[in-house]
Amino acid sequence: MKNLAVRASSERRSFLTLEEAGLVEVSGLSTHERFLCRLTISSLNLLRVIAEQEGCSIEELNAGRVCDWFLKDKLKREQNLDSAVLQWDESDFHL
Repeated sequence: MKNLAVRASSERRSFLTLEEAGLVEVSGLSTHERFLCRLTISSLNLLRVIAEQEGCSIEELNAGRVCDWFLKDKLKREQNLDSAVLQWDESDFHL
C-alpha cells in the first residue's frame, strides 16, 4: 500500500496518527472493520486539511470542491513536490 502523507512544518506525517491507529487496533473490531475505520479516520483528517485550505467548514465541502482541491494539489505537486499536501511519485503507480 502506498503511503500518503501530509507535510506539516517541513515534516511528513501520516493522515492517521499512531494514537488513532492504536485506538483502532484495540477497538475489538474485525480486520475488515479496522481497515474501514482507519480509512474513515484518515479521510476525515484529509477533509480537515481540504476544508482549511478551501476556507470553509467540512460541512460545506462537496464532491466538486474536493475534486477541485485534488486538481489544485496535483498542480502544486507537478510544480514543486514540497508545496503539495499529498506527497507521492506517480511513477510508483502501475495499473
